[in-house]
Amino acid sequence: MTKALIAIGVLNSLAVAVPAFAQEQKIQRIEVTGSSIKRTNIETSASVQVLTREDIIRSGANTALGVITDSVAVGVSLNSASQGSGGFATGASAAGMRGLGKVATLVLVNGRRIAPYGLSDGAQDNFTNLDAIASDAIDRIEILKDGASAIYGSDAIAGVINIILRKNYQGAEIKAGYRVAENFADNRSRNVSAIYGYGDVETNGFNTYLTIEGYKRDGYTTGDLRDKYPEWHRQTPGRSTWDAKSAYTPTGNYFISSTNIKAAPGCPAADIDPIDKQCKMDILDYAGQTTNNERYALASNTSFKIGKEIDANFELTYANAYNSYIVGPSTTPATTGSSIWYNVYGGKMVGPFTYPKLPVGHPSNPYTTPVEYRARMMDTGDGFNFNKTNSEQYRAMLNLNGTWGNYDWKSAFGHMESTADKSTRSTSAKGYTDAIVNKTYKFGQKNDIALLETMFPVRTTKGKATTTFFDATMTGEVMQLPAGPLSVAAGIDIRREAYEMKSSDNVLNGELVGIFGLQVKDTRNQYAIFGEATIPVIKDLEVSAALRADKQGDFDAHVSPKLGLRYTVTDALLVRATASGGFRAPNIVESGNGLGRSSVSNGNIDPRRCPIATELNNLIQNNPNATTADKTLGNSYRNTDCSASLPSFVASNPDLKPETSRSYTLGFVMAPSKQWSFAMDYYNIERKDQIGTRSVVDILKGEAGLPAGQLLRVDNSASDNEFIALVKKYAPTTTANFQNIGKLGLVYNPYVNSGKTRASGLDFDVTSRFKIANVGDLRLSLDGNYEMNYQTYSVADGKWNKNVVGTYDRGGRMGAKVTAALKTGNWDNSVVVNYNGGYSTNSISSPTYCATQKVAAENMAACEHVDESIFVNYSLSYSGIKNTRINFFVGNLFNSEGPVTWRDGWAPTFRTFYVSGSYKF
Repeated sequence: MTKALIAIGVLNSLAVAVPAFAQEQKIQRIEVTGSSIKRTNIETSASVQVLTREDIIRSGANTALGVITDSVAVGVSLNSASQGSGGFATGASAAGMRGLGKVATLVLVNGRRIAPYGLSDGAQDNFTNLDAIASDAIDRIEILKDGASAIYGSDAIAGVINIILRKNYQGAEIKAGYRVAENFADNRSRNVSAIYGYGDVETNGFNTYLTIEGYKRDGYTTGDLRDKYPEWHRQTPGRSTWDAKSAYTPTGNYFISSTNIKAAPGCPAADIDPIDKQCKMDILDYAGQTTNNERYALASNTSFKIGKEIDANFELTYANAYNSYIVGPSTTPATTGSSIWYNVYGGKMVGPFTYPKLPVGHPSNPYTTPVEYRARMMDTGDGFNFNKTNSEQYRAMLNLNGTWGNYDWKSAFGHMESTADKSTRSTSAKGYTDAIVNKTYKFGQKNDIALLETMFPVRTTKGKATTTFFDATMTGEVMQLPAGPLSVAAGIDIRREAYEMKSSDNVLNGELVGIFGLQVKDTRNQYAIFGEATIPVIKDLEVSAALRADKQGDFDAHVSPKLGLRYTVTDALLVRATASGGFRAPNIVESGNGLGRSSVSNGNIDPRRCPIATELNNLIQNNPNATTADKTLGNSYRNTDCSASLPSFVASNPDLKPETSRSYTLGFVMAPSKQWSFAMDYYNIERKDQIGTRSVVDILKGEAGLPAGQLLRVDNSASDNEFIALVKKYAPTTTANFQNIGKLGLVYNPYVNSGKTRASGLDFDVTSRFKIANVGDLRLSLDGNYEMNYQTYSVADGKWNKNVVGTYDRGGRMGAKVTAALKTGNWDNSVVVNYNGGYSTNSISSPTYCATQKVAAENMAACEHVDESIFVNYSLSYSGIKNTRINFFVGNLFNSEGPVTWRDGWAPTFRTFYVSGSYKF
């Protein structure tokens, strides 16, 4: 990869040496993302990347998320295909820039916002759901790699992604595609779309089109993947028994203690483990890896004239989606652990709650004392258990454009709405306890559905976001300066937003074990005025300035400035720079009227208990006589502290301030000839007063200095004693113990303005185009990003944390994409090389991860560093058949394995094939 980058750099340097020559080129005045002023310049003071329709086809992507993240500058913040079922905002996808997240990146469709997804991610983040955008309706995407709050207002801190849909389409076209992974047919998706457009604005007075798209993706289980896992995955911490059979079976096992587990009567002989004599079953086919997803979207645009002077567009977009997770039968929970959650209506903590043991006299308890019974309730399978999310979204907008004297004006009025509801089953503390204690639930048989409903009732989370807006902008040249015309723009932006999100009453009342909810409902008006000017100072030196004032609800008005510089040094060299201030206004969840939210943070390393748990578990895992069942149990005990859950309760805070940012860019564009261009831009962003709760890492690091009662630990001695007893079975002389340190219980963690982040790096790109005689047109390009710094602020330490670029927290320093595309006759070929740099496994929460996890010496080198990854894609299009285009795409052409990731474990990287065809009528 390094050689490839050097080679492109050398070619570019040679091209720079070629004398530049001027070309007469007639360029239409267009509006560029990041400015309200129409201009004839291709480049602006800020870097804007454009993904064309041809780029989209070559990418092989058939979702809006896939199209957008084909740019190195944009990362995946949320993916409905791989997202876990426990989140608040299941069934949606989102993108972000600069590692600042989806709430700091503004996504527009045709230059304007769409309603946020109906469910807030983490019960906090309002974001644009990319799954609601029909990918085949996209004409191009413009990515502004600079803050633009002075132009667009809130959220445009890291950058702006403007998705521009097709317009003025005539004719009809149908398209269908199918994607599948090699040797893994369960990993597949299908898409179909159709578009029909009619009319010519000049001839008929109008043009209208309608496009409809359908998409379906199949889910698959861990069982479907079982033969794909590499052996190194088993060596990683906590995964030595990832595929072991489960001791939770239809007939079950009696857990008398961690060293005394007996199979219940009636277990089939074939299911008895020959080593430990427990009853076992394979559960990997019940473990869902991805969701089943179906979604449909349509987009329509009608262009027409009002009189002779006004151009009008009426746009309508609509989408709905259905996501369903693969969910297996419920199991009886362990009775040695405890759970804590929150009663939102009552304003109090619930728990610690402990599941009941089978009482004496229960049909499944043969003992004279209560006993823990570990079984699988098969009658909760076969569709009784489910987890699904439905969502629906639309936007209707009328857009008017015209001229008034020497000025251009535009305005738009629209309404948009997004709804989503998630439903699943959870355990009722009372219903489950009553069914066990009262002996009404009968194991090993089909129980009455009414009883099951009381034990595992349905819970829901429903959300709705609506926005009504009006905006108007006027642009034009106001006077002639010695160096050129002074162009200005001024406008207003008015929005009324409403948002509500509510968990079902059984959640808010604290009736369901370990389940967290939210209730918020409010409306807010937002007003903004803005102005922009492009000032030619001297010949070839242009200054752009913008200022915007936003007033939201009861918050003080916020002013966002931006200053840009564009200097044409020669016909072949442009130097540019920007300085801007950005902001993100508190959303309704964070500051509106509501009862707050309770939630749980998963995957946390408890810095006080994890090292002890790891030391204890290694005494089991490293003993050659340890049984698979005991290793599985040891991993389970260890993971409760090294991948711990921490419940929290957060209240809305009306006194929040907006998040603010300042950002700078400095760069140049070099175009020495019509064949070559090269651009590089340095960016530096500092974001402060971030809205949120303190990070779990920061809270746990500063636990000793927290106010009393903010972080609660609970007595876990019963489970700890079982763990230690299991360890002493293999290491009887060990004295290791948990030193009376309780398990993480609950944290009260209100919304505050406390976080800070700073990021810096380089964006670079190289493009070249050649005509090869008797062959065709060759296009070479390099799109890359080199991260220099990414730091967060530690409230506990009162200082900036270390730079995490190149570590587990942020990933590799460099990402790049090299594309070679050759179009010859009816054939269009392209090869894309995607590169991501390697990084250390250490992180802020675990600065010596491999040593702390007691990784074996022979695995230490593999653990400590994740190597760089290189994946090659190939696409081929053929258009030699009349009105027909056939596309063939191969992802991961050479079937490369991803790098060994000791901390995350193995993730599939298949070679995939995508075939699509379109026909125009």
